[in-house]
Amino acid sequence: MGYTVSDSGGANLNVSATVTIGGSSFTGFLGANQQFVSQGSGTITIDIPVEEVQVSGTSEISISINARNILFQVPEVGAKVEFFWGSEEHPSSLTAELPIVDLTLDEPVVEGDLVYFTVRIESPFGMEALVFSKSIDLNVNGALQTADPTEVLDGDAILVIWEWDGASGGQESVNVSVSYEFQDGLVLTGSSDFEIETFDGTGSGGGFYPANEPLRTNGKGSPLDVSISMELDSEDGGLRLAQTTVLTIEGEMAFWIRWGLDHLGDETIPLSPVLKNFDGGNVNDEQRGSRVIESAEVSQFENYMDSYYITFFRLGLGLESEELIGDLSDAQSFAITLDLMGEDRVRNSPLKLRIDSLTPITSGVNYRILNSAFMSPQPSPLWSVYDLFLTIESSAMTSFSGLDVKQTDEIELTYMRFPWGESGTLTASGLTQSDKFTIDSYPTTSIIHAPIGLTITMTLVLAGGLWLAFRMIRNRVKYPLMIEMVLVPVVFLLHFFAFEPLYILASSGSVVFVWWATALISPKTAQSLTNQPKPQVMLANFPTIACPQCQTSNPVTSDLRPIRIQCTGCDRIIKIVA
Repeated sequence: MGYTVSDSGGANLNVSATVTIGGSSFTGFLGANQQFVSQGSGTITIDIPVEEVQVSGTSEISISINARNILFQVPEVGAKVEFFWGSEEHPSSLTAELPIVDLTLDEPVVEGDLVYFTVRIESPFGMEALVFSKSIDLNVNGALQTADPTEVLDGDAILVIWEWDGASGGQESVNVSVSYEFQDGLVLTGSSDFEIETFDGTGSGGGFYPANEPLRTNGKGSPLDVSISMELDSEDGGLRLAQTTVLTIEGEMAFWIRWGLDHLGDETIPLSPVLKNFDGGNVNDEQRGSRVIESAEVSQFENYMDSYYITFFRLGLGLESEELIGDLSDAQSFAITLDLMGEDRVRNSPLKLRIDSLTPITSGVNYRILNSAFMSPQPSPLWSVYDLFLTIESSAMTSFSGLDVKQTDEIELTYMRFPWGESGTLTASGLTQSDKFTIDSYPTTSIIHAPIGLTITMTLVLAGGLWLAFRMIRNRVKYPLMIEMVLVPVVFLLHFFAFEPLYILASSGSVVFVWWATALISPKTAQSLTNQPKPQVMLANFPTIACPQCQTSNPVTSDLRPIRIQCTGCDRIIKIVA
């Protein structure tokens, strides 16, 4: 803290400083070698020892300065000491030395021709040391290790383990260096040389297998792919929804699930509650910890998930099952299956979790297809980003009544209607926990909303209106109506792109009205004008004959037979033979 002594030869200071952190206070005093200050300006420094204290993210830190007494040497009138805090001219400050993180390179573990290098991270910040760090890199003999490491909790420390397969065989010396960027500008580095001895061809190649439960996150989260397909059909006058949801899981979460499958029912090591509560079933001790996931372990997992899926999703995967796959308690049937994607070893390899369900739903009632709240926010995120792919299909007699996507513009939606059913596709990539959205629909069996019912109704309206319009223009010019028939494909496009049924029917009615109006105002043709009945000249002195075509009476002016005369009404030639 800066000071200035004026109008005095100097001053003896008895000053203390108190730091308050949350509800705890700590006091320090000015050292004896700084208690006398001469005339002019300078700075004093007070060291305050702070013991270990628990604080929260909202705890305030404050400092107070107390000048107990000040004794001036050879003072003049107006002698004084001024202390300065926070000015640009006197940049006083409060600094602290905090135990942020401690890095240690453990002795490498050798398994055949594979070597596992471990960086031990010890920090009072716990998992936040990984969550908020920028990166952690390991180099072996100058080569950066790009493979995804495994993270394990060992007491209060976090172990980050890399697998190295570049050993030349036999005994050799390797240089290992680590670079840990905690935040911008704060990088911790270290290196060490290790003597190792490897043997050819005896490594499992499955990656590091921790003795304790691995971490579910490296602080950044694992990628997730969500694929949902829905098929809507009618059953006994109601609706039935068949849904298949496939979760493709990678990264640390996939490794944690694989390791947990290999330890179902294991009571010899400490497990997190979500794994500890699994029933081991028929899995025996030889299958546990074998580093390979046997079919018995997969079967036991799938069977137990029938009653345990809510807990496993919420506490294990950090997902709300009801928001993602619906309320399976309402389902007629459901099944949860696990696909190891051809890799049965316990290693950092992706896997798929599939959920199939068949659920009756109420017609005309709002049905929430998906809510982004299915991903519960966590202080240490379990998921980094996720991709979403959704497909829906309905039968000819059922309809989703559209898809209503709210609160986001990041989702691309394609929704179409055919006579045999509706089809919709929705895609999004790179979504995070901060992206909020909902996807709703109103499934129904209404004949107007049903694709086949709407198609027939729309077609009848257009066909009937067009037939009547052509009847109205029998003796009129037809080309204006022929031009307006271009409106027919427009209405069918509205139907194809799944506009609201009422809007489509209203558009059909409007088109018919336009046709009728055009038919009424179309001019008459020249032929229709010439076909008008001609004035009849009736001569009393001649017999007449009615035209068989237009019934016009025509005079017969000659007794010659046979004779041909022209009808005065329709110009038809009439032949008289007797």
